[in-house]
Amino acid sequence: MEKRDSAILYGVPKVAYGQDGCTPFPMCVHSCAKYLGLCVDYTRAMAESGAAFRLAWNTACWDGGNVDAALTFDDFTKVFRSGMRAMEREFKLMGRTPQTNKEDFMDFICREIDAGNPVIALGIIGPPEACVITGYQDGGNVLMGWNVFQEYPEYQAGVRFEKNGYFITGDWWENPCTTALIATGTESLSPLTPAEALQNAAEALEGRMCGTYAKGILAYDAWKDALLCDRDFPADAIFPLLVERMMCHGDAMDCLSDGRGQAAEYLRRLARQYPAMAPGLNAAAGELEGITEIIWKEMIPVLGGWERGEAQTRQLARAENRRLFAGLIERMKVHDQRAYGYISEILEDNK
Repeated sequence: MEKRDSAILYGVPKVAYGQDGCTPFPMCVHSCAKYLGLCVDYTRAMAESGAAFRLAWNTACWDGGNVDAALTFDDFTKVFRSGMRAMEREFKLMGRTPQTNKEDFMDFICREIDAGNPVIALGIIGPPEACVITGYQDGGNVLMGWNVFQEYPEYQAGVRFEKNGYFITGDWWENPCTTALIATGTESLSPLTPAEALQNAAEALEGRMCGTYAKGILAYDAWKDALLCDRDFPADAIFPLLVERMMCHGDAMDCLSDGRGQAAEYLRRLARQYPAMAPGLNAAAGELEGITEIIWKEMIPVLGGWERGEAQTRQLARAENRRLFAGLIERMKVHDQRAYGYISEILEDNK
């Protein structure tokens, strides 16, 4: 078969931060599934991938990558493997290694697009977050698709746009954050069982250290300790440093608000489908909803809104607010501990 110079898949739903979600990989799973006619919504993609139950905090620094879904499990690839299982697809990944080159990535992308399947990629534009590749030009040297960072001014150098909104870029390989490709047109698999989905949830929630990252329930302590470290919020701090602090704090809030909300909805769905497990599932869901309630009713009002502007950044820097937040974080941790307990009991009872 002669290699094509260009191909484009029209109608792939947009992937962008907003009220419909703020975790790129499950957003991409939902977009690709909808295009391919599969019944996988954002709630299912979030929960079954495990991303809805994640929380990570790098104890070594204020790390803007804490919120990355890849940190959900200790195995970097597991969230992606689980996400494709939520899509009922076999997992096929090509990573950027010393053994792979641009031509390998181009061949992977072109084969998938030519077969009518979008590709999920990490990177392309901006950080190594997931995006969707929907087409190519110049034999794959130029790519098109949706990326949550495509309209951010700091990432727009070398980016153009199709009339329908798809990004167009030829600089994707030069971006060191372009690290992996995931196929969506692979062999169909059976859906996750409730036990498998709950096992993913428990694994993500479990408190533990992975390198310098505190994960799951243990991440609450690391987040709290960072806020209580007054030397990281000096009175004469330059504003960009405070912005970095606000970004990490805001990402943790977004991770929990989005994640635990979707997780609770998923558990309540399971409760309706499996009445025998309903008491424990609904109890766990209620605990997770308690976390989102603390964020929206107690933390965000102190900051003065959900935005991350100067007003919110200044409020976070105030010592009395950070001490208040430390108490709220401790309460959220207790909710997650209880949810973890309910989920663990269900798993034990259904062995």
